[in-house]
Formats: sequence, structure tokens, C-alpha cells
Amino acid sequence: MATIPRDITDRIRDLERQVRELTSAANRAPAQTTIKSGPVVVSGPGSLDVVDDTGRLRARIGVQGAKTVQVWDASGTLLFSQ
Repeated sequence: MATIPRDITDRIRDLERQVRELTSAANRAPAQTTIKSGPVVVSGPGSLDVVDDTGRLRARIGVQGAKTVQVWDASGTLLFSQ
């Protein structure tokens, strides 16, 4: 059996500990649900959709056929489309 230098096993153990710490830190971080500053970028043919708590689409900004901005009211009626 080949001998493994002690420093390699120590380095592997340290890496495993760091991965555990990163995983637990990621699980403790709050959800990113608010944008307080900075841009929101949607690239390609995508759109930015705003939905309410029920999942109903309230506003869409982006390419949807020939339209680029659409806004709906609470009943689902399209109010604005440009």
C-alpha cells in the first residue's frame, strides 16, 4: 500500500471542514427577495414577471410577441400593453 504524506490528509480534512462551513453558512443566509440597489438584468428573449401571492401575473416587462410592457389588475384584466 502506498504511503500518503501526512500533509495531504490534513489538507483534505481542512477542505472538508471548509465545505461544511460554507454549506451551513449558505443555509443560514436569508432569502434574496428584495433588491435594494443595483440593476436587474434580463438578457435574451426573457422577461421580468411580477406575480402576486397566488401566482397570478401582475406585470411583465420584456419581450412577449410585439409587446414589451404589460400590466394586469387584481382580477386578471389586462390594463396596459405597449
